[in-house]
Amino acid sequence: MTASTLSHRDAEFLKAVADGRVELTASSEPHVYVDGLSCCDQFSARLLIHAGLVRRVPGTGARIPARLTDAGRDALR
Repeated sequence: MTASTLSHRDAEFLKAVADGRVELTASSEPHVYVDGLSCCDQFSARLLIHAGLVRRVPGTGARIPARLTDAGRDALR
């Protein structure tokens, strides 16, 4: 994915990840939280995760911080 193929919502989600505002659960199909609230578009968020643009920070707990991958940072450029 590139900036030209991201929707506005996708780009805003990636910006929220970059700002440290997104958490994921540890499941294979993670639940996504933005600013402590359940993400309104779980499907699109999971697509970005499975596309390799977002990853979990290694750790344990009910909610784990999300981080952009290098591909995620490139997609925002």
